[in-house]
Amino acid sequence: MTFAAVVGLLVLAFVVWPPQPQRAPGSRHGQGDPAEGTPEQEAGGQEAPTIDEAADALVLCSLAMRSGLGPVEALEAVARRVPPSVAHDLRVVASAHRWGQDSRTAWSHVGGAWEGASFAWQVADRSGAAPAGVVLAAAERLRRQETSRVEAAVHRAGVLLVLPLGACFLPGFVGTTVVPVVLHLARSSLGT
Repeated sequence: MTFAAVVGLLVLAFVVWPPQPQRAPGSRHGQGDPAEGTPEQEAGGQEAPTIDEAADALVLCSLAMRSGLGPVEALEAVARRVPPSVAHDLRVVASAHRWGQDSRTAWSHVGGAWEGASFAWQVADRSGAAPAGVVLAAAERLRRQETSRVEAAVHRAGVLLVLPLGACFLPGFVGTTVVPVVLHLARSSLGT
């Protein structure tokens, strides 16, 4: 097997096997010790929420606030209905609010997946507006950013796939097409 074929197979394997869900940058617990597990895992064995899980929770929070719940009550209500990693984060933020912390400090206790929510809550606090609309916009922004990231990865994988395939097929093309034509032209021009 040629080097180009091996590289082509490796790139194909990278494209075929789906990547792990994108974890938010700035996870809560830093890099961690490999003996203790992955950086995304928490002390209780829970992983940090994905961007999609955070966006889903923000949509639910927005709907809960539009139904008449206050922001803290909405966080607590949504925490009862979402996956454990998301529920943990929402409970931490709700508890921080109940202890009197401002939005910026309350959301700083959770990971980077919640940056949009933190900003939305801060904007709502400063403007005095109800946070439901701002939180919904933050969820949509998170989804758009994640979609852009995935599309960029797909385009990058397409380029990476073409290069090894070209390297695999180019020697065959040269050997079966170019070399015979050059030999035929050489014989014709030399008159043999």
